[in-house]
Amino acid sequence: MQLLTMKRTPIPKGHWSFGILVWPFLKLLSLLPFSVLYLISDGLNFILYRLIGYRVAVVRENLKNSFPEKSAEELRKIERDFFKHLGDLFVETIKGMSISAEQMKKRMANLDQHHYDTLFNQEQSAIIVMSHCGNWEWICLMSQIVCQQRVQCIYKSLSNSGFDRWMFSIRSKFGANPIPMEQTLRVLDANKSVVTVNAFIGDQNPSSGKGAYWAEFLHQDTPFMMGPEKIAKKFNMPLYYLSSRKVRRGYYEAQTVPLCLEPSSMPDGEITRLIAEHTEREIQNQPHIWLWSHRRWKHKRSN
Repeated sequence: MQLLTMKRTPIPKGHWSFGILVWPFLKLLSLLPFSVLYLISDGLNFILYRLIGYRVAVVRENLKNSFPEKSAEELRKIERDFFKHLGDLFVETIKGMSISAEQMKKRMANLDQHHYDTLFNQEQSAIIVMSHCGNWEWICLMSQIVCQQRVQCIYKSLSNSGFDRWMFSIRSKFGANPIPMEQTLRVLDANKSVVTVNAFIGDQNPSSGKGAYWAEFLHQDTPFMMGPEKIAKKFNMPLYYLSSRKVRRGYYEAQTVPLCLEPSSMPDGEITRLIAEHTEREIQNQPHIWLWSHRRWKHKRSN
């Protein structure tokens, strides 16, 4: 059976400048060795954090509310380390344009490959949920290399179509099938006879609080999208949580654990509660590698 894959629409007028001017520059930048790229990352850190103060107020508020037990000095260290990581994340994403499969396997280690091999041998598709911890773009690239089944990465489309096409080209580099969030059900239904791994970012902020699952998350009332839970139940796919750890600069480890092997037997909301619980634990293990500049708590629960 032929697998349904996503095709990119032409870049609208007004966004050609990204494809013509920026894309070739980023491609050349990606060819630089990591040592040079991390010097660029250091420069970005200085500009974003010290000169511009990019979302510093958002980061500080998020950290203060998430870790009320930590001292001002501890919070400031997490803040500084986060901006260092943010610069690394930027250059590592660019490096994804030219990185080889061998480099990728060395720099993003998949510690639990046996789960994916077992699923493939049993011809069982699965849902993988992860967070904005570590380098989720590299996880997408790594998974395409080591998994025998088809990898489908569900993502939010970006407003700038030129940038959206660029990210699509990186994510699909080793053969993955990136799927815009709004087309998830259609693609999964068309591919239900194909063995797939379907990766979701579980800490995405819902467009509104309506229909969300609300959890006590990092000491705050937080809405979670129930998409992974609903899709796991609809297609009877076991659900796993993938956490990430930064070993050192440019090197990560991904660990996968079963979260719910029989989703149809779980009460509504329970799977999403488990996702929130595992996400919180992952963040607490290495706070500085989560995306603190993300406006995660802009929605409030209505009465």
